[in-house]
Amino acid sequence: MPGFYGADIQQLRALAKTMARHSDTMNALSKELGQLIASAPWDGRDAIQFRQAWDTEHRPMLHRTATTLQAQSKELERNADQQDKSSAASTGSGDSSRGDSNPPGDPGPLDPDRPDVDVPGDVRKDPDAGDPGDINQGQIGDCWLLAGIGSVAQTLEQQGKLDEFLESHMRPVGDPPTHWVVTLYEDGEPVEVTVEAKSTEGGVRGADGQPNWLSIYERAAAEHLGGSYDDIDGGFSNDAMELMTGRSADKDGELDLGSIEEKLASGQAVSVGTEDVKDDDFDWFWESEEVNRTDVVPNHAYVVVDVKTNDDGEKVIVLANPWGPSGGYMSGDDDKKAGTLELTEDEYKENFDSVYSVDTK
Repeated sequence: MPGFYGADIQQLRALAKTMARHSDTMNALSKELGQLIASAPWDGRDAIQFRQAWDTEHRPMLHRTATTLQAQSKELERNADQQDKSSAASTGSGDSSRGDSNPPGDPGPLDPDRPDVDVPGDVRKDPDAGDPGDINQGQIGDCWLLAGIGSVAQTLEQQGKLDEFLESHMRPVGDPPTHWVVTLYEDGEPVEVTVEAKSTEGGVRGADGQPNWLSIYERAAAEHLGGSYDDIDGGFSNDAMELMTGRSADKDGELDLGSIEEKLASGQAVSVGTEDVKDDDFDWFWESEEVNRTDVVPNHAYVVVDVKTNDDGEKVIVLANPWGPSGGYMSGDDDKKAGTLELTEDEYKENFDSVYSVDTK
């Protein structure tokens, strides 16, 4: 189109997320196939040749493809960032989503017919701020954000450092606050994001149904990541952890419970992600993507509360659903999803394929 240069930034970021997701799918596929091939009851020369071909040709090819997708995803994000900066320079205005210490405006309401609600008082003093059971997600698809932030808050609370963290990362403007200045991080560097002391209807709430400190963090993340609540609809919890702490976070595939227990014991905040729902683009390629239990939400992030030994002597993982302790229902699904899960290792591995963690010490 004459007079148009550059790219649609939101579409670039959406494509980057899609490529990163398919990179994860490819890695998980490679691991799944490798386990099936290794355990298949097949012996003889043909079996040996087939397994050699898998190890030397096919598995490396999948790994290269996944690596390329991940690299291209990061390149798209860089291009989107550059386009942001170019657009800001050409219009002479500040960028509301990258590095501006006082971004103009706030995310619009999730539903224009339901105005934003006030978030009253000093939300930093919430006594339940570190409790994953005090997260009630609402209608935005930001479980990745809430599970990531919730797991960090839980770990900081256990270390006795959450009050200090919130005090230094949330600054009220006015008494009572009319705005909040939230310190987030971009590539490890602090970025101050100013938002009104409001929350969108349909956004995150506490267990009592009232807006809380997470409502402000959610609003700041939406403002920082693009200026709309749509910009936090989908993502990965390691990004949320980095956004909150400024520290590099790990994104692993399936880990055993012993490894997750070690992460918790070392002072890391941990969240986990379930298997995706089936993807029409990949159904022909891999037919085992869906979760195994009807009470587990597919393509969803959970806070890891604990790894412990139950009364039967089995090691289990305890998970908190950002939907809240009461759980809830997916649209068109009559099976209630649990608010809290306690799963054995086999049950966990049948439903979860991603682990996100960050050091908080």
